[in-house]
Amino acid sequence: MILVENNSRDAAYHFSIEEFFTRYVRKTEPVLMLWQTKRTVMLGNNQEVSSEVDTEFAMESAIQIVRRSSGGGAIFTDLGTVLYTVIQPVTKDIKTIREDVAASVINALIKLGVPAMREGRNDILVEGKKVSGFAQYTSGNHVCTHGSLLFNADIDTLTDVLIANEEKLRPKGIASIRSRVTNIKPYIKDDISVFEFIIKLRDILINEFDCSKYEFSDEDKTMIARIYAEKYGNQEWNLGSRFDQ
Repeated sequence: MILVENNSRDAAYHFSIEEFFTRYVRKTEPVLMLWQTKRTVMLGNNQEVSSEVDTEFAMESAIQIVRRSSGGGAIFTDLGTVLYTVIQPVTKDIKTIREDVAASVINALIKLGVPAMREGRNDILVEGKKVSGFAQYTSGNHVCTHGSLLFNADIDTLTDVLIANEEKLRPKGIASIRSRVTNIKPYIKDDISVFEFIIKLRDILINEFDCSKYEFSDEDKTMIARIYAEKYGNQEWNLGSRFDQ
C-alpha cells in the first residue's frame, strides 16, 4: 500500500491528487489518503448547486463549494471531519471493491470502540445515525473510492448549509438532516482529538500491508496544479451555468 499525506485543507487540491493517481499515475498497489478540509460543501458529479446548497449561507459563512468526480449526494466537511480515499486497480467487481473499503473502515471504527455498521449502498451508521458516506468513480482500469467520517463536525452548520431532500428522508421516517447524522467522537472511550483519531485510523488501515509513503516530485506537483486549474479549482466545473446566483 502507498500512503499519500498532504497538509492542504483545500478539498479541490485533494480531488486533484485523487485524479492524478486514478487517471494518470496508475499504481499496481492501493493508494491510501486520509485528509481534512476547511469548511466545504462537496457536490456529487451531476448535482444542481441551487438544489443542494443554501448558497447565500455558504457565501456569508465562507464555505467552499467543490464538485467531485464521483456521484452521490452533497456533504459538508470541516476540520472535525476526516476524509478517506482508496485508489486501486480494478481487479474485481466495482461493487465488491466498494464493499471491501467500507468493511475496512467499519472494522477500524469497531476496533476503536465505535459500534459502526453498514446500511444501504453508501452509508455507515452508528446507532441508526449516519457517520459516513462514500462514493466511487473509475478511469480505465482504476477506481477511486472515497468517503467522509463525521468525527467532531459542526452539525449546526451542516444542517444550515445543506438543503434537505424531503422525498428521500420521508420514506425512511427521518424528520431532518440533523436527526439523521451524528459524530463519532462521543462513542470513543478515550478523549482523543481529531488528529489522534486520524493516526489511530491510519495505523489500523495500514496494519495488514507493507506501506510506503509517496513523495511528490516537481513534475508530479506541476501535473496536479494543472488538474487543479483546469477542473477542481475552476468555478466553471464547481458551479457552472447551473449555479443559481
